[in-house]
Amino acid sequence: MRLESQIRDGVGILRLAGRFVTGSDAAFLSAKNGLERAGIVNAVVDLSEVPYVDSTGLAFVVELHKALQRRGGQLVLANANARVREVLEMTRISEIVPMFDDVEDAEDSLRGEVLC
Repeated sequence: MRLESQIRDGVGILRLAGRFVTGSDAAFLSAKNGLERAGIVNAVVDLSEVPYVDSTGLAFVVELHKALQRRGGQLVLANANARVREVLEMTRISEIVPMFDDVEDAEDSLRGEVLC
């Protein structure tokens, strides 16, 4: 798992690449803590390069969602492939963490911009 992060106009963008599975815990924790240190309360997780997600990945999404929500923010997901989307829907995570087809729409939703 490779994880890159950036802050764009006050929104944290986490780009994940590779399998979102057990063994990635340190990278996940580092990203979560980095957002907190930077004072970022809204974040997008870009899943475009994630072919598969297991319980570790699901736990990261839920924990990041809770951490941002506690600070008054929100987490959204973008670019999930059909397999990842199915897992997120089956586990009902998609009911608490909105999913978007691309990062730009996800960012716009966090900024309160109207999507047409």
